[in-house]
Amino acid sequence: MKADRLRRFIDLHAWLGMASGLALFVAFFAGAINVFHHELHHWQTPQATAKASQQAIDEQALLTRVTEQYPDARTRLFFLPEEDPAVMWFQTSETGGGEWLTAHATDFGAGGEYVEQPRSALADFINQLHYQLAIPGGGLPINLGMTFMGLISILYGAALFTGLVIHWPKLSKEFFALKHEGNLRRYWKNMHNLVGVISFPFHLIMSVTGAAMGAFTLVAVVLGTLVFGPQLRGVIEEEIAVWPPVQSEGERVAMAPIADYLSAAGDALPEMSVDWVEIRGYGDAAGWVDVAGSVPGYVGHHAHVVLGPTMATLSVIAPGQRSLNFDTFSPVYSLHFGDYGGMLVKWLYFAMGLLGALLFVSGNVLWCERRCDRQGPSRSSAFLLRLTLGLCSGVVIGVAFSFLVSKGLPYTPWAAWVATAERAVCAGAILVLVLWSLRASPLRFSGLMLTAAPLCYLAVPVLQVALEGKHVLDGDNLLINSLLLLVALSLWMVRRQFRKRVRLAEPHPLWVGKVTEGHPKHLTETERESGSGY
Repeated sequence: MKADRLRRFIDLHAWLGMASGLALFVAFFAGAINVFHHELHHWQTPQATAKASQQAIDEQALLTRVTEQYPDARTRLFFLPEEDPAVMWFQTSETGGGEWLTAHATDFGAGGEYVEQPRSALADFINQLHYQLAIPGGGLPINLGMTFMGLISILYGAALFTGLVIHWPKLSKEFFALKHEGNLRRYWKNMHNLVGVISFPFHLIMSVTGAAMGAFTLVAVVLGTLVFGPQLRGVIEEEIAVWPPVQSEGERVAMAPIADYLSAAGDALPEMSVDWVEIRGYGDAAGWVDVAGSVPGYVGHHAHVVLGPTMATLSVIAPGQRSLNFDTFSPVYSLHFGDYGGMLVKWLYFAMGLLGALLFVSGNVLWCERRCDRQGPSRSSAFLLRLTLGLCSGVVIGVAFSFLVSKGLPYTPWAAWVATAERAVCAGAILVLVLWSLRASPLRFSGLMLTAAPLCYLAVPVLQVALEGKHVLDGDNLLINSLLLLVALSLWMVRRQFRKRVRLAEPHPLWVGKVTEGHPKHLTETERESGSGY
């Protein structure tokens, strides 16, 4: 490849990586934890609540009480058959808006009165942090955070392509070149390249699936407005729906017990494990029940059995029995969240998520150093380095604080504020550490954060042991605590490598805030070979 063209690819790769790197760090770090979203739901439940669920009302009583007390739930509701069964529905307000509400079996007393219990929302917060950076929706027709991450995924895919073009000619030579030869900065550059090459297939999957999920609504709105007109929305809704909307004629019908619908779905698709049940038009003769779940052994494992109110099978959507649309979208979600291959795939996604977070922060740091080397002193490089360190440290430590609040606050008089506090402490940690990083020495700031972060994650299992004793060893609790200990270990290993670099090599002037006109240039191997030493 010609030197000028290679240089353009190097610059394009750097700018695309910088533009998307900080958002992707947040998404990958939160996504690594979110791989165990279901298990985290169990972990966040206090031991007292877990015991209370054993004496709660049964599933059918929960459905009956919700639909009787809240007529809006009859239009559309979701039933979650968990240890503490739950029902979700959209409750409209007098102003025409509304919000999604969730009622658990433990929220109802013996007399049928509904009293919402304070619950941790940590799993949902981590999920939102992953796919929309926890940006509030604001009631708009499109999800701003999710759409933004879809656009970031597109930039991310372009950065992957340019990185592959840059390194492909020397792939075999660079693959095992993890050595510094007296230059520790080259060691970190080679480590960045090695992590990128090894995890390239994983990152390709994340960029494609992230763009497909995040940018879908935006593309549909643009196409509907500029090309196809308003009828496009109806076509999309028709294609993605498991069954047409309810066309009620006012005829009422007695609903069967929820257990009967689950049994009928099991007869229609015996290999399916149920995840949730959607009911449209509860008690309406034109309504239907969608029993949704998974069929093991497939990447696109999602399945639906749609039943009528009288339990007649209306549709079966499963591997080998679904349309092109469902055959396309089901693998997209499965490949992105890693829920298709059991625990082995989940742990692999967890490791790749942490490596991805390391890839983005190291890419930003290397870019700042290289830009300063090639163009001389730069306030923008210093600012970007400090912002990277502050934001990444804030996210890592903020998430740890959210875990501590989730486990500790339910045992205090402020238990009702647990869901709000989980978000507040994370946002507060990010804000404080970003502001601190903009004023502090990057070298000293990084040393302090890399010491504090592992201790924060180590403190979470310790706190649970102090509060709940041997409950810490139960199933999903043990898994999540093991995950937290692995995060702590990973951060401690990064700290060791960072301290090694500081001990064996003079810090780059950016790290100590002393960038001078005379500090030496450091060309990358690619730039030296292309003759672009400038």
